[in-house]
Amino acid sequence: MRWEEFKRAVKEFLFGLFYFDLYWDTKKEAAKLRDAVNLLLMGELLGLPLMTTPIMLRLLPYLLPEIEGWKQRQLRERDITEEVPETV
Repeated sequence: MRWEEFKRAVKEFLFGLFYFDLYWDTKKEAAKLRDAVNLLLMGELLGLPLMTTPIMLRLLPYLLPEIEGWKQRQLRERDITEEVPETV
């Protein structure tokens, strides 16, 4: 049992060492793209003629549960220093 725990710990350490930055950047980019889709979807819900396509209407039932969290993220107060990427 202890050998399995050791192997899991080494595996997690190596993942963090080599892939964590890539993983984190990919998650941030995916969130940005998801926010863009939610913006288009919000326009559809408000009746604005933004890219009105049958595809967007087919995606509506799947994306609708994300709208509330998206609205809260967009209305969150942000500082300008949060938008600047950190450099070493």
